[in-house]
Amino acid sequence: MTKEFEPEDPMELVAVELPQGDIDQLLEDIVQEYLFMGWGPQQIFFLFRSPFYGATHQIYRQKGEAYVKTRIQSLAQQWQRGWLSGSTPGLSEGGKPNA
Repeated sequence: MTKEFEPEDPMELVAVELPQGDIDQLLEDIVQEYLFMGWGPQQIFFLFRSPFYGATHQIYRQKGEAYVKTRIQSLAQQWQRGWLSGSTPGLSEGGKPNA
């Protein structure tokens, strides 16, 4: 069953800004979500650079290209090390968060 397009779809995803939100945590969460889905760093960076993706582009404008690229690369390397070693990124061998 295919749902017909509705201009005022109540199920449409809409992002909202939280005034006291942690922009660094948001960047990390978004990047990790896309890494988990198998996206590469270049594909993820496109989401931040493109003005058609409001939330990610706002981070890009506030933090700058170099910062966003560096964080994406760093997070991608953490995930790759975790996947290759069988450990969970950000956790020690005992399952406790790394300091």
